[in-house]
Amino acid sequence: MVSYDHYRVFCCAARHHSFSRAAQELMTSQPAVSRSVAALEQQLQCRLFQRTGRGIALTPEGRRLYEAVAAGCEALEEAEGVMAAARAMETGAVRIGTTELAMRYVLIAAIGQFQRQHPGIKFRVSSHSTSAALDSLQEGEADLAVAPAPVNASPALQQEVLLSFQDIFIAGRPFSELKGQTLPLRALEEYPLICLTPDTSSRQFLEQLCRRHGLTVSADMEVTSADLVLPLVREGLGIGFLPQLLAREAMAAEEVFPLTLREPIPRRQVCLVTDPARPRSRAAEGFLAFLRRGQWG
Repeated sequence: MVSYDHYRVFCCAARHHSFSRAAQELMTSQPAVSRSVAALEQQLQCRLFQRTGRGIALTPEGRRLYEAVAAGCEALEEAEGVMAAARAMETGAVRIGTTELAMRYVLIAAIGQFQRQHPGIKFRVSSHSTSAALDSLQEGEADLAVAPAPVNASPALQQEVLLSFQDIFIAGRPFSELKGQTLPLRALEEYPLICLTPDTSSRQFLEQLCRRHGLTVSADMEVTSADLVLPLVREGLGIGFLPQLLAREAMAAEEVFPLTLREPIPRRQVCLVTDPARPRSRAAEGFLAFLRRGQWG
């Protein structure tokens, strides 16, 4: 079996019509190029080059060999370049299953910072409910999932906490009598409640909170996106439950206000979920390491 290196040296010398220029491109010595060509000629039992006044030229046998192997050598060199670029994080893709909330708290900043460091890396981000984000990971459609707790993941998946955040109840001007009061959670049963649909982690967390205090969630208005809760509260249509981050600007402008509850609302986490059994691209591994170092915060 002829070594690929011999063919690579042969093709380089044939392109340049010179052993010395081939040596320069290959970053080796001219004697090393001559030895490699001689070894190839010995194995194939034919002469591949002949001397000319300007350097070297292919013999008829050499021309036939070059026509046969040049395309293959170029394809292998291109593949080596692709792999080298991937190792250097110059190319590649990362597939992420996530939720609207995790995008806001983690991924917008993280992807932005990572791409500034590695502009050749592409991202494909699919926004789902938490359960759908986990399904995309388990079905191999995503390299990783980033989602808020509660994360009811398979034991085969690995979970890591990236950060914690606070949920709050907010109200608008029609409920101004509640401002400054310390209310029991049960008192909110007397007011219209605006929250996300039951398939979301935010709604599941709210239901767990209420059950802990012997209450049942009875939503007067359910929406599919956290972005819709705040405008409805502004209009005075009810009391909303959403992450504090999403209401920060509206609270600063005094368009809405947070309710003070007697029972504390536990902080919630945004989790990174991976499947240890599935291989990942170098780009995905690089982004995972970046997330775990917390460099995006």
